[in-house]
Amino acid sequence: MYLFCFQRGLREVWGYMWSAWYCPAKWKLWARSTSEDFIGRWRTTMTVENLWRNLKHRTLHDFVHPRLDQVFYLIISDLIPTFSAKMQIFERDFRAGRSNSLTPWQKCFKADWKKLSCRPLGSQQYEIDLSSWTCTCGQQKYNAYLLCKHLVQSFHAPEPEFFQTVIRRRVQPFYSHRLLKPKDGSELEVFDPLDGTKPGEPSPGQSSASTLNRRLKRKRSEAVSDDSRSIIEISSSSGASSPIRVDEESDEEAEFKHIEFAKKCAQDLRAAAALLEEQASNPKKSKIWLRAVSNNKIGADVSKLVDDVQLFKKTARSRQPTWARKGDKSSQRYTRNTMGLYIADENIAPE
Repeated sequence: MYLFCFQRGLREVWGYMWSAWYCPAKWKLWARSTSEDFIGRWRTTMTVENLWRNLKHRTLHDFVHPRLDQVFYLIISDLIPTFSAKMQIFERDFRAGRSNSLTPWQKCFKADWKKLSCRPLGSQQYEIDLSSWTCTCGQQKYNAYLLCKHLVQSFHAPEPEFFQTVIRRRVQPFYSHRLLKPKDGSELEVFDPLDGTKPGEPSPGQSSASTLNRRLKRKRSEAVSDDSRSIIEISSSSGASSPIRVDEESDEEAEFKHIEFAKKCAQDLRAAAALLEEQASNPKKSKIWLRAVSNNKIGADVSKLVDDVQLFKKTARSRQPTWARKGDKSSQRYTRNTMGLYIADENIAPE
């Protein structure tokens, strides 16, 4: 892949491939798919298909054959910030003090666990091995989470914390958790749920990742001459193949501009509020002006912004979904007014 991109001058393609696929951290995730001893956690390509669905039906819904640079701009400015705001819900420190909501995977896993725990067991006996998480009934291969009623009903009902922290391992036993208590009183060894190894053992694929890293470095030093530019560096020169114009404004300058705009807007809103209160105190003398303000709905967007923010703070987790429905202007406005909003803790003094 490196030589393919180097020979064709595809700097940006290699930059993407390295950051998303070929770097050691990503290599350990996807390169294991060729090993028969591991089972991937993701179900087929559902995550990628969900990304394309939102890109086509939400971001690019009003565009017909858009330019490539316009698509990149919409992905960077609209799609990625939306996904980032949505993923904050699953962070451990999101709304500290409240229990973390379950991820979509954990919700489906919990539903399957509860359903299988209520199914009646037949008279036929099967060999159940809790240490390897296998059962001879043959129904595990038909379940998306490698569950069957015999395995589920071999454990006591787990505490709610189990469904918030459960992770499917890549190797047997596929589930290993301290809150899983077998009914026969046996003790199960708990493994590291992140990489499928025992605590203290090296992660599988770690050596292959380091070998790949050294191999790529050697190829880079051999292929790139002294007078050529490294294709890993994404520049904004005129010879670059990317249609995207690199923004000259730094992150600090952009953040400072947003802060100054917010302060100036707050100052203008305070002056406008004082003006409205002054005119409303003399309705007889300013009735024409007040009627014009009311008919033109001046400040209505600010009023709706305040209402949406107060509703967002009041409802806590029981709020409207992040993805607004198409055509629902009220839901779309609520999403715009509350996405990325920081909720300060009133019990903690500001620094």
